[in-house]
Amino acid sequence: MSISKRKLMISISFGLNVIFIVCLYLLYQENTDMKKGVILQYAIQQNEVLLDLETAINHQDDKVDYVNSLVGAYANIYHNFNLTKKYASVGGYVKIPDNINKFNSPMSSSPVGYSLSNSVADVSNDEMKRKFEIYTSYVSQVVNTLDLQNKIIGKSLREQYKTLNEVSDLIDEFNLEK
Repeated sequence: MSISKRKLMISISFGLNVIFIVCLYLLYQENTDMKKGVILQYAIQQNEVLLDLETAINHQDDKVDYVNSLVGAYANIYHNFNLTKKYASVGGYVKIPDNINKFNSPMSSSPVGYSLSNSVADVSNDEMKRKFEIYTSYVSQVVNTLDLQNKIIGKSLREQYKTLNEVSDLIDEFNLEK
């Protein structure tokens, strides 16, 4: 084989390898951006849950605002539950810690659902109100640990996962409904 053919083959091989590496990098970046987007969406939704729960607590005397806030909170909790499922396509792909999904499960968040149904049925239940306030305090602790502005937005995927693990460890300490 002549030297010019070897140089041509080496040049083509080198060019193809560079193109291959660039494609791999772009796929990696797209993968990372998608995971960061899901984590950001989860954190934003948790903030929304907290705002709705706090609004409900502050408007217990106004049934319309109370019910609307609980409906909004319950919808966001349900959204996060589906987003973070380990066996769902997104939650499994992003590898959200199991405790985060458990925290947003219908059973753990049942004080919100029961408070909503009790309010609609005009039933007063002091025990459920207490559980609702405890669950709200748990959500507040999760949101504070997530610290959307300082630990999620604009941070690396590694830092975001570190924050999710902190949230998971915090949830371990909660006395959730079984």
